[in-house]
Amino acid sequence: MARHLRQPLAVCVGGGTGQPQVLRALRGRGWDLAAVVAMADDGGSTGAIRRAMDAVPPGDVRNCLIALAADPDSPLARSFQRRLPVAANHPLGNLMLATLADESGSFLEAVATLERMLGCIGHVHPSTTENVTLQGITRDGRRISGEEMIGHGPCTLERVWLEPEAPEACAAAVDAIRSADLLILGPGSLFTSIIPNVLVPGIAQAIRETSATRIFVCPKADTQYESWGLAADEYITALYDHGLEGCVDAVLVHRAQSEGGTATRMFRALTPADIAADAARRAFMETRGFPRSEEVLPRIHPVRADNDVLAHMRKLVPRVEVRDFTLDGAPTAHNPVLLASAIEGVSGWHRSQQR
Repeated sequence: MARHLRQPLAVCVGGGTGQPQVLRALRGRGWDLAAVVAMADDGGSTGAIRRAMDAVPPGDVRNCLIALAADPDSPLARSFQRRLPVAANHPLGNLMLATLADESGSFLEAVATLERMLGCIGHVHPSTTENVTLQGITRDGRRISGEEMIGHGPCTLERVWLEPEAPEACAAAVDAIRSADLLILGPGSLFTSIIPNVLVPGIAQAIRETSATRIFVCPKADTQYESWGLAADEYITALYDHGLEGCVDAVLVHRAQSEGGTATRMFRALTPADIAADAARRAFMETRGFPRSEEVLPRIHPVRADNDVLAHMRKLVPRVEVRDFTLDGAPTAHNPVLLASAIEGVSGWHRSQQR
C-alpha cells in the first residue's frame, strides 16, 4: 500500500507561536508531521544567543520540538521550556540547541539529537542554517533592520527581504515540502514568521512545485504593528508579492459568528499621522508617571474579513473557507479541534483514508 494512503505527510511552514498550535492540533490524527521553521528571529533569548555565540536562532525550533515531543508534558519537555535565572533567564532548550550545535559543528545535528531525546513524533527543519537578517520597508517608506524591530516597528510593513538575499535552503526542509501531501502556511505573524521562509529561494521553489494541497491559515487578530490594519485579502496579496503568487490552494479565515457580515470592526493600516498621535499619547502618559508597560492597552484587533474582503479573496484563491475558530480566553489563537477539522476538510484527507 502506498505510504500516503497509510499516513499522509503534513508540513507546517511558519514560526512564532502559531506553528506549534498547528502541530498540536494535528498530532494524534493520523498524520506524519514536519515543521519548516523561519530562521530570522533576533529578539529575546534567541537574539542574545545569536549575538553571544554567533548561532542561528533556536527559539522557534525549540517550541516545535516540544510540540512534537512524545509527551509534551513530561518533566524533560517541560525542562526544555524552563527559563533559568542562573543563565540570564534563557530557556534550557535554547541553550542546549546552541551548545550542541557548537559542539557538533552542525545545527541540524543538534536538532536531530533533541528529536531523539524527546522522542519526537515528527521532524523539525530550519528553512536555512545560514545566519540571516530580516530587513523591511514600512508603508511610509522607512527601512527597518532586524526581526525584533520589524515586529514592533513604527508602521505597517510594505515589503521584507533577507540579507544575504539568497541563503541556501535546508535540504531536508526542501525534501519535506516536495514530499508533502498537505502544506500549511501559518497562522502567525505575516512578515516575521511566515514570509521569511518564503524568502529562502529553495523553500519558495519547493512550495511552488509541490503537489501538496497548500493551505494558508489566516491569523485571527493583529497584535503587532507589522501587519496592523491589513484585511484578510491583503495577507494573501502580501504572500503573492513575496513570491507565492498562485501557490495558495485554499485559505482558512476566522470570523466570529457575532461579527456577522458587515464591516463593524474596520481599521486601517497605520499612517504617519496615526503614529504621531500615538507617540504624543505615549509622551503624555509618561509625563503622568505611567511605566512603559502601562502606556498602551494591548493592541489586539480581529483581522477584517467582511463580505467585500471575502469576495476579493475568492478572486485570488480557489477556495476560501470561513469558520469561527474562537477559543475562549485566547483572542489570537485558533481552537485546535476546529482548526484540525477545517484543515482536514479542505485538504481532502479524511481519517478513513489514513488507516
